Amino acid sequence: MITAKLAHQVAVVIRCLPLAALPFFLGCAKDHGSSAAKLGYLELMRKEGVDLYEVKFSSSTDLLDVFEKGKQPIGSMLRCSLGNDEVPANYDADQYIADGLVSVVLPARNDEGFIYSAVLMFDENLNEGRSSRMLHADELQRILQGKQFVPCVYTATAFGFKAYRSATMRLPVADIFREVGIQ
Repeated sequence: MITAKLAHQVAVVIRCLPLAALPFFLGCAKDHGSSAAKLGYLELMRKEGVDLYEVKFSSSTDLLDVFEKGKQPIGSMLRCSLGNDEVPANYDADQYIADGLVSVVLPARNDEGFIYSAVLMFDENLNEGRSSRMLHADELQRILQGKQFVPCVYTATAFGFKAYRSATMRLPVADIFREVGIQ
């Protein structure tokens, strides 16, 4: 016969079992097996009447299918680092950023590749990435002064997989200045 004390201990073990197993599942994220896609910059255009900028780019890889067939990304973003020469893996490590969700403009036809679009905002990360504020043209000019290009990468996540990161695309600073209205 089970004593009350033993029954209580068994109940505690059963309640804590999922918590004890959690580290095993967190460390088991599958590798997506996709190589870092090469992105090709196409154009940057300001959206009419707002401080949003649409960047179009190409990829020979279907970026929205880099995990498994039918496993769409939970989040797919184009991230650009305005103040650094590379895009840090840690989002909040970058003070000046441009980022936006990625969508398909044209799917591939006959090995032509895919055309994607992301609507970017130029921001300053505040409070370790918990908030941000939009940068003004004069601030962008100061931050980008002397640079030719801004590095951008496509990042994506999907449940059960390690994060995906593309190769770096170079966004011309001259195009940013033109669209923001900096002479």
